[in-house]
Amino acid sequence: MKKEIIRLVNSEEGSFRLNNVSTLRRWTKNGLDMDVDKLELDFDCINGVRFSICDREIKSRDYDGIIKECQEITTRFMEEVARSLQNDMRAGYRNKM
Repeated sequence: MKKEIIRLVNSEEGSFRLNNVSTLRRWTKNGLDMDVDKLELDFDCINGVRFSICDREIKSRDYDGIIKECQEITTRFMEEVARSLQNDMRAGYRNKM
């Protein structure tokens, strides 16, 4: 995994599947063809629902820093999923579709 993440960081754009729920995405040009340096953690839908957290951007460009940030963002994401599902249950909803 280390080799693939370093290769992604050194590329202009691409993605790498980290685990069953998240993908690391990389790009260096925005929609207006301006130079950017973006690395972001993207999450799949869970149970047909798209949960989101505000800040998924990875600032580190070294492997250990990237992994640490991915762990922190994943924890925040899973906490948000749990909080949202608990709120829905409390309100009597089974799913948000």
